[in-house]
Amino acid sequence: MDPAGEEADASDYPSELLDLDPLRRTVLLGLSAGMVNLYRLLRRRRVSFGHGVIANHRLVIRGPGMVTVGDRANLYAFAGRTSLVTRTRSAEIRIGSNTRLNGSLLQADTLIDIGPDCIIGQAHIIDSDMHSLALDRRVNPGAHVRTAPVILERNVWVSRGAAILPGVRIGEGSVIGYGSVVTGDVPPRVVAAGNPARVVRSLE
Repeated sequence: MDPAGEEADASDYPSELLDLDPLRRTVLLGLSAGMVNLYRLLRRRRVSFGHGVIANHRLVIRGPGMVTVGDRANLYAFAGRTSLVTRTRSAEIRIGSNTRLNGSLLQADTLIDIGPDCIIGQAHIIDSDMHSLALDRRVNPGAHVRTAPVILERNVWVSRGAAILPGVRIGEGSVIGYGSVVTGDVPPRVVAAGNPARVVRSLE
């Protein structure tokens, strides 16, 4: 049964489940259904889950904005928490179909859009500087704070410890190296690494 209570076959769930023995798979599906239905109850119209979403008790969804999770997304965290945090009512977090998040932290003031088939490790993705760069930031509550949408296209892999900063777009098929700080756009089908991240090789 899927989290909505409908019959489903293995193709309705992330491919990782095919490697599990039947008992473990049944337990995981039951746990996932419980988490998905709990967040549907708590957040009502502020959350949308597709079919076959996998999650455990380490999933955290907070904030007044909208969170959309696509079909067969896997949000199961082995360590830490997979945290999807909206900081404003107009904020959106979108997780594409068949995308894997493992202990990732996403914080959105405007929009974080993760495409389908992505892999996001214990990385931090943020679309706001949180604090102003103005010199009077500690005494001026109206000081400007930069916000800009973050877009990850299809099949992007973001490694553990990486940070994706406001306004970044990462092209289809690209890989972000361990611990990298991405401050600008990354073209499709490359490996980018470093602080600040730079293209280090092509994947074509």
